[in-house]
Amino acid sequence: MKKALITIICLSLLLCPAISEAVLKNPVNEDLIINPAAALLEKEDNSSTNNNEKDKAAKDKFASVDNAPVENIVQCNPQEIELLARLVHAEAKGEPYEGKVAVAATVINRVNSSAYPDTIREVIYQYNHGFQYCPVRNGQINLPADDVALKAAKEALQGNDPTGGALSFYNPAKTTNRWIRNRQYCTTIGNHIFVK
Repeated sequence: MKKALITIICLSLLLCPAISEAVLKNPVNEDLIINPAAALLEKEDNSSTNNNEKDKAAKDKFASVDNAPVENIVQCNPQEIELLARLVHAEAKGEPYEGKVAVAATVINRVNSSAYPDTIREVIYQYNHGFQYCPVRNGQINLPADDVALKAAKEALQGNDPTGGALSFYNPAKTTNRWIRNRQYCTTIGNHIFVK
C-alpha cells in the first residue's frame, strides 16, 4: 500500500508542475525538498516496529556472494545493498552480467565522487532537475531484485568496476539527452554506453 502511494506521489510530482513546485518550495521538511519518494521510504523504514528482525534477515540475505564475506568499498547497510540490486534489476534487464555489474559500479563511483551524494540511497534518489535514474521516476525501483542483480551489486561493492570509473550510462537507442551524450566515453557494455 505504501509503495503504491509513493508511486502515485512520484507520478503526481512529475505530471503536475504545481504540486512539484509546492513540494520544492516547502521549507518545513528538507527531505521532501530533496526527494519526496526517499523521504516516504525512509519514514516507512523507520516506522517498522521490528527493525532489528528485518535488519538481521536482510544481513543474512545480502551479506555474502556465494557465502563469501563481503568487504565493501563503500559503507552501506543491507537495505542499501538491496536498493542497489533493485536499481540494477530495473536498469539492466536483458543486459549481460558484466553490464549489470557496470551499472552498480557507476552508483559506487558516484558515492566515491565529491560531485555526488555520499550514500547509495542518496545517489539513487538524488533529485537534480529530475530524478537521476528512470526506475525511480517510473516506480520500477520498487520491484524486487533477482539473484543475478543482487550478485552483480555485491560484486561492484567488492570493487569490480568494468567501466573504468564511469559515473553515468545511457542507452543510445533510448535517449537524445545532449548532456549525457557529451560526457567523456569510458566503454560500451551490452546496450549501454558508460561515461564520466
